[in-house]
Amino acid sequence: MFASSIQITAIAKPKKPSACNPCKARRVLCHPQPGGAACPRCMERKIICTTTPVPRGRPRKNPPKSSLSLSALPQPTHTILSPVGSSCGFSPDCPDLSPEFVSHCFDGLEVDFQYWHPLITATSIKSDIRAVSCQLHLLSPQSYVLALCIVAYASLTSFHEFVLGEGPRPDSYKDLNFFSSRQELLRCGVRRAPAYRALRTEALKAALDACTILLPSNENAASCYLLDLMDQVDFCNTGRPFATAYMAHLRVLAPTWWPSSKTALTFGGFVRWTGALLMESLISTRKRTPLLVTSHDQLFLCGPEPPPLEILLDSLESSEDHSIVPFRWATLRPYLFHFTTLARHLDGIAGDFARTRPLNEGAILNLLKSLSTMHSIISLLLDRIERAGAPAVSASPFYRELQYRENSSNCPSPNPRVRERLATLRTQAHELVVLGQRELARGIRRLPKIHYLPAHGETIRAWAEFAAEEADAHAHGDASPLSAEVARDLETYANELRLLGYSIDVASTPQTSALIERLENHVDRAIVSLFLPGNGT
Repeated sequence: MFASSIQITAIAKPKKPSACNPCKARRVLCHPQPGGAACPRCMERKIICTTTPVPRGRPRKNPPKSSLSLSALPQPTHTILSPVGSSCGFSPDCPDLSPEFVSHCFDGLEVDFQYWHPLITATSIKSDIRAVSCQLHLLSPQSYVLALCIVAYASLTSFHEFVLGEGPRPDSYKDLNFFSSRQELLRCGVRRAPAYRALRTEALKAALDACTILLPSNENAASCYLLDLMDQVDFCNTGRPFATAYMAHLRVLAPTWWPSSKTALTFGGFVRWTGALLMESLISTRKRTPLLVTSHDQLFLCGPEPPPLEILLDSLESSEDHSIVPFRWATLRPYLFHFTTLARHLDGIAGDFARTRPLNEGAILNLLKSLSTMHSIISLLLDRIERAGAPAVSASPFYRELQYRENSSNCPSPNPRVRERLATLRTQAHELVVLGQRELARGIRRLPKIHYLPAHGETIRAWAEFAAEEADAHAHGDASPLSAEVARDLETYANELRLLGYSIDVASTPQTSALIERLENHVDRAIVSLFLPGNGT
């Protein structure tokens, strides 16, 4: 009787919070802390403590249909742990992320043209890092990942003692005396490699923990861009997952930029995006992988399609004004735009699938014509616009593909006429590559005395190898000495490889050292021949 009047109230047992991602990965007991604080294990290891919510309970048999979007995905919670003055993770090679070192790395933004990318300037990372006095652990999760990517990539050019350790190093980014040395530059790449790779590993871990590859934002897209660049430095990861994510983020973000007129609408923004997509096409062309940039990407980010190359060449040849200003914007954007389109056409000739099919002679002739027109344009622009020589690199993969096809074991057709025609096309392509190699060397000499191109080291090495092959062939088949102009180009490539050795240890491998020696031997013989009796000196 009394029991019936007693109201029994069920007291729900509080649910235990989910274990954090690092503890799950290590399969150890986690002790979640209230308020999103880091668990004791992550605090001890000094790593990022992230927790991805997991749905509990039995799944419904007939769940309601709904459209899946990124906003519907579970959002991880982050607690950034990177105390000032401590090393990242457990790697003893990782430099201390002190405010002084972080500030030094951000100063490197001004000396590497990769940081001129419009996506990085669209973020507020520079003001964010100043607002927290260069203390990374005070940044928001996405800004933290981007800042760590910037520090990692900046370590490729840094002269800080945390990166280069003991030994000779430059006093500044413009220390001409140090950068004129030879062997010291190559040693720098070897000395910095452990610190750089440790920082890159920490940036990669942070990006994966923060779902950078999944969640579109300006900061995440910029982080993916830098992570892909760092993949190119070590010539690894041919699948390029971060480049794929970077382009996917751009397609989500680009429509939001148009109303603001801050990133894409202005003409200067169109030019910068055209250059950014060109750099992406260079990497794809070099690796013989499908171009990630579609024609719609170009139109959306780079503006309307410009007039054909032939019209551009006619306007340059007919102009009587040889100053730089009239050609800086009006000429540069059409040239870069058409180069990216040309790289897409090259994939139809040199791609993996294209190698399973007979060569399309019409496509090859069109490509040869376009390359010839582009060479004529670049020759005119080199007299007016600095840094216009870099896009000449498209001819080399095209020539190598024809060279590959001409090999008897690679040509699917035994028809003698087909082989003869292929040899003729390769000869035409070879002439263009020789011209392109000379223009690229000319363009490199127009760059500042100190410049950094670590992400394009493989491209420079490929062109240096071609120049050395040409010099070897000349030495074996012609008794006449190399001309002073050719010798100067060989010296330019040798110096460029040595400058790459300041940033990356790949330039210090026995193969690259032997290539530098080959180039310098040809230069030395050319110099000696100039002073022999009978040469008019």
